[in-house]
Amino acid sequence: MKTNDIILEDPLNEIPQNTLPKFATTLGIDHYSPSQMAIPDGSWLFKYLALSKEQKEKLPANAAMKGGVAVGDILQKHYADIIWKFGQNRKLVSVKNKKLSLEEAIEISLEKYKHYEPADDKDSEKKFRYLEDIPQVTKNAFNALEEIGVANDFVTCEEQVRITKNSQEDFIASCLLPVEGRTDFILDKEQGSSLPKAIIELKTAWTKLGKVKVNGDRSFIRVSPPVTPSFNHLCQCAFYSAYYKFKVPVYLVSATAESAKVFTASNCPGLTVESLKKNYQTLLNVFKRRERILSAFENLPRAELIKAAAGIIDPMMDHPYAWNGIKNNGEMFEIVKELFNLSWAIEIQF
Repeated sequence: MKTNDIILEDPLNEIPQNTLPKFATTLGIDHYSPSQMAIPDGSWLFKYLALSKEQKEKLPANAAMKGGVAVGDILQKHYADIIWKFGQNRKLVSVKNKKLSLEEAIEISLEKYKHYEPADDKDSEKKFRYLEDIPQVTKNAFNALEEIGVANDFVTCEEQVRITKNSQEDFIASCLLPVEGRTDFILDKEQGSSLPKAIIELKTAWTKLGKVKVNGDRSFIRVSPPVTPSFNHLCQCAFYSAYYKFKVPVYLVSATAESAKVFTASNCPGLTVESLKKNYQTLLNVFKRRERILSAFENLPRAELIKAAAGIIDPMMDHPYAWNGIKNNGEMFEIVKELFNLSWAIEIQF
């Protein structure tokens, strides 16, 4: 029996490398960030495409996220020789850092953290606990960075890393839009070499809420660093490694109020070059999948494009963290219900 062999060409491959695809122009997006990979497609569509700029500013934060920012800020103020910051017209500029002692940096960041407005009562309890925990998490992370030898190197922080489609190695099938991130710590940037000495990614984990005691006080459960890093964190590390063609060692520091741990290629299989390449491809595959969904509706107006894409995406409302702070926010949840046709949904069902 004769068969017809039909080769289906991917329409995305026909788009010139230096031209944004039509869906991106319609939606007003021009890049992804590595952290976007960590949330499901539905949550990503809602947070990054469906909401207006003003609505995005109202997205709930949480005490743990703000605590992580505080710890990173403290350590950068202490170690950094250069910190990249947004200047006029939102352009990143390198700023020479006046290094502070750890105690000075902690005091400044704690004062800033006090102004964080909790999302709800439980988040408020966490906030006040984390005001106590931030100094200890910082000191544990500091000890880990000392173990790496950060104090002996020139340190650059918050430098923008950008990988475009035509900057990739041949073996990597890239997505259409650039992927951008900002480094936590880059060591030895001024040695004349095109490659730094090391990449350091810092992650924090925070004390969890326990039961309410008989006297009404809340108990808390302290956590230790993970035995192995999360897959999402390894994929973020892979992105920074890919920028340097996988030729620079990556350190992943995980710090809690209990202790800190340094993960390297020698004690973590996920940080070997082979695994970094695989994980980076996984990160790109997530973005490529989203591009294919959006490109299927790219001839529609913006609002219709987003609605059509939502119609073929599972919002995964039972995801353990993707919708935190959204399901109990009346205004935000109404947008979610309309976007995914969840008119029947009430918060308790999730």
